[in-house]
Amino acid sequence: MARNSTSKPLAQGDAKSNFGSRGWLMVVFVGVMLYLSNGTSSDGPNVIVPWMASAHGWDEATLLGFGTVSGLISIVGMFVFGVICDKKGARFTAVLSLVLGGLSYIWYGNVNSITQYAIAYILIMLFSNVYAWIAGGAYLASWFPKKKGLALGWATMGNNLSSATFVVILTLISSKFGMPVAITVVGIFMIVVAVWGLFMKNNPEDAGATPDNVPMSQQEVEAYRQEANAYVSPWTFGKLVRTKEFWLISGGLGLYMLVTVGIMSQLVPRMTSLGLTQENALFIMSVCSVVGIVGSYLWGVLDQKLSTRVATAVYGVWYAVAVIFNLIPNMACLYISVFMIGIAIGGNANWPVSLVSSVYGYRNFAKVYSLINPCISIIRVFSFSVLAISMAITGSLSGAYAVFVVLAFVAAGLILLINDKKYADGKTTC
Repeated sequence: MARNSTSKPLAQGDAKSNFGSRGWLMVVFVGVMLYLSNGTSSDGPNVIVPWMASAHGWDEATLLGFGTVSGLISIVGMFVFGVICDKKGARFTAVLSLVLGGLSYIWYGNVNSITQYAIAYILIMLFSNVYAWIAGGAYLASWFPKKKGLALGWATMGNNLSSATFVVILTLISSKFGMPVAITVVGIFMIVVAVWGLFMKNNPEDAGATPDNVPMSQQEVEAYRQEANAYVSPWTFGKLVRTKEFWLISGGLGLYMLVTVGIMSQLVPRMTSLGLTQENALFIMSVCSVVGIVGSYLWGVLDQKLSTRVATAVYGVWYAVAVIFNLIPNMACLYISVFMIGIAIGGNANWPVSLVSSVYGYRNFAKVYSLINPCISIIRVFSFSVLAISMAITGSLSGAYAVFVVLAFVAAGLILLINDKKYADGKTTC
């Protein structure tokens, strides 16, 4: 039986962010990677794609279509890099993907054909997911085995800060020096972050710190360090798919992602259909991003106060209620809904890392996550199909939103069925 750690008790489930200086530096580092990932893969295209279409005379719809293709290809790539992370560690994976991602982004800003655009964008999507979620998730799972929820609550603020500021920064630079220079500056910054990553250790023990910043003797730290560096995950794909937790996590979190994409992609049209102007709807979307920063922290605290499994299920109920308010034809309910959705999107990125680490043990995170994440991503990809079919059957966006309410409740139910004690100590058998 493989185990995740020695018998030394780690931090209890309190909500104090006493990570220590090295722990805080790790949280900030991962937060920066999440900022870059969200900005380059999700937010940046809002201004880059129209510019590319105008500057080169390309069809904007064609450029947008590469988003789906790149997303599917990145699923396979993330599996490969998940294996690399398990073998080589988070630092190697982060540095490699940041350098390759930075070079890809620089190329992306200076392409001169649609073929080059497609390849560059596929690489950006792949590497942005690798350094943020494969490497970043492995870092947080290793450094904060008991406080991973709280650490994620802080780190994932990077996602929402990106939504609020990345496009603004890109626009300011491009207005003075042009879009290719603006994109190149971001790519160079990614390589600078990679240099920073050279100094970030895979495990706290290697940095002279302790898991969760728990007071430990030098002998105990050394014992943890040796165990961390020698640990080999016993999980294989065959063993993993024979556990119901694999399917419950994949299904539950996949549905959460699907619901989020479906709701957020149509939130502006939904608000304008209820009487808001386009300008007001876009402003409220920006407010959602700011509210999400607070939501990231609040869900992290809830993760600490409750178990990760229960907090993740509560999240689904919260999301469903938020959309129910959106379906009530009343402006006050609409504003309540938007606020609740803002809080929800702030926690959406927390659960995959926290739940996988909680259920299968933090030492096994890199290996297990590389196998579960593709399944989550495949379900998410069908968001627009569910949206289109729901609207075709019900004849309205309200009908589609009602379907998302049901799916959010179903996802919460799947999460509650998870046994989060069965494999947490590293066991791979019943």
